[in-house]
Amino acid sequence: MLLRLSILLVSSIALASCQTCSFSKSAVNASWTVAQNGTLQISYQNNGISNNQWTAIGFGPDMSNQQVIVLMVQNGQVSIRTGSTSGHSPPTFSSQNSANLQNVNYSRTTLNATISVPLNLNGVNLGGCQTWNFVQTGPLNNGQMGPHTSRPDQVNNVCASQCV
Repeated sequence: MLLRLSILLVSSIALASCQTCSFSKSAVNASWTVAQNGTLQISYQNNGISNNQWTAIGFGPDMSNQQVIVLMVQNGQVSIRTGSTSGHSPPTFSSQNSANLQNVNYSRTTLNATISVPLNLNGVNLGGCQTWNFVQTGPLNNGQMGPHTSRPDQVNNVCASQCV
């Protein structure tokens, strides 16, 4: 009996330590937590974004139905939009932006931002376990999003509610 409890305890600790609360690859570094007020806080850094480009985080297994947070750098200014995708085309932006930018800084090719977004983003529970997609960059042409320049990096089984 004691052996079974010990195995169960070790397994539980191992599973708890496996939670994914950060991502780092190529130019993008991100980490996230659920704040006490119930919002998802994302610290996001992209060291390879130029003026008139965009970068994004998408939530879901593929582009057929993702909620997205898009950061755009235009004329040295950073803006943020939320929306959804329905295939391999630019997202449809929400009429009401659900994400807030905090502590944003853009200099040369480095974007640092703290993003605050509700855990329920347009009907999708971001606290639940799902696939997150990180898009390095894509061009902005006259304010319109062009296709991303590399394949998005996927992180499977992100359970943001475990990141407190």
